[in-house]
Amino acid sequence: MDPKIGNGVLSSLLAIKRIYKSSDGDTDFVPLTVFGKQADNFERLTKKGDKVGIDGSIRTNKYADENGEIHYGWAVVVNHFYLLSTKPHNDASRDSSPQLSDATVNSLSTKLNGLVKDSDLPF
Repeated sequence: MDPKIGNGVLSSLLAIKRIYKSSDGDTDFVPLTVFGKQADNFERLTKKGDKVGIDGSIRTNKYADENGEIHYGWAVVVNHFYLLSTKPHNDASRDSSPQLSDATVNSLSTKLNGLVKDSDLPF
C-alpha cells in the first residue's frame, strides 16, 4: 500500500519478512499511523523497500459502518522511526551502490555474535 497522507496523518503498511516459510506466506503487513512532522518526514525520507525501525505503540479502535455493524481495527502509532537502509537517497547513485545480500548479512552477524556484549553498549 502506498502511504496515504493528509491533515498531518500518514497511514501505510509495514512489510515484515518472516524468518520461516509458512503456508500463508512469508510476509506480514502491519498498519502504521504517523502524525505531524514525523508523517511529513516519513513520506519524504522513505520509499517502498526501505528498511526502517519503528518505535511506537499499538492502538485499537472501534467503529460502526453505515449498516450499524461494529468493526475493530488496530495500527502501530509511530513515535519515532529510524532509517536502516544503507542506500543513499539520491537517485544518481541508487543503481550503482553495492548491496549486501541477506545471506551475507546473516553470515556476518553469526561471525560477530559474542564479540560485543550487552554490557559494552551505552544504552
